[in-house]
Amino acid sequence: MSSGHNFIVKRKAILRRLLLLCNSVFLSACSGLSPYSSVTPVDQALKACGLGYSAEASAVFRGAFQYAEADNSKGIDFSAKMQDSLNTQVSAILSTKEVAGRMESKDLAAVILSTQACVIKLADAYRPKSRSDVVNACIEDLQKRVSGAGSSQSTDSIRNWNVDSESKTGDVERLKVSAVVHSFANNNNPVSFYCLARNGSYEDIEIIKEN
Repeated sequence: MSSGHNFIVKRKAILRRLLLLCNSVFLSACSGLSPYSSVTPVDQALKACGLGYSAEASAVFRGAFQYAEADNSKGIDFSAKMQDSLNTQVSAILSTKEVAGRMESKDLAAVILSTQACVIKLADAYRPKSRSDVVNACIEDLQKRVSGAGSSQSTDSIRNWNVDSESKTGDVERLKVSAVVHSFANNNNPVSFYCLARNGSYEDIEIIKEN
């Protein structure tokens, strides 16, 4: 084989490697500029609450958020579930001397305790709401109305609720719900109402009057 042919083969191989290298650099740059990068609700909350400086605290909050999101049980309040997880994690942190060799446990616990109200509130606000979230918020609102604003002890409670149907009017979603109002005297009175939601969040309740 002639030296000229060898030179051409080597040149083509070099050009192929350069082309692959340029393509990889281009793709890396594009991925960095992509508008579709994933930002979770808890990441948004951490940034808004100024937690970017503490990787350890951020990890604790992310764990609590995932724990609360994983439990979609009926009647479970997201914020309360996240708070419960944080309480458990803070107790565990305080039982150790340091976290990952970088931060004293008491300092990490102090950061979490001082920012938890902000992170929980915003994480809950930023996350997409499910139908069960809307219904639970609606039932909670109805319970407050039944028991009376500011009452220290409820004599009536909302029980056995069930979503009968779903519809939409404009940008307002309407969930028709049937339930039972249980009174202190052990009387059960059926009630039907609409839970109104806008943009995935509970907005108001509309009682269906009997004819």
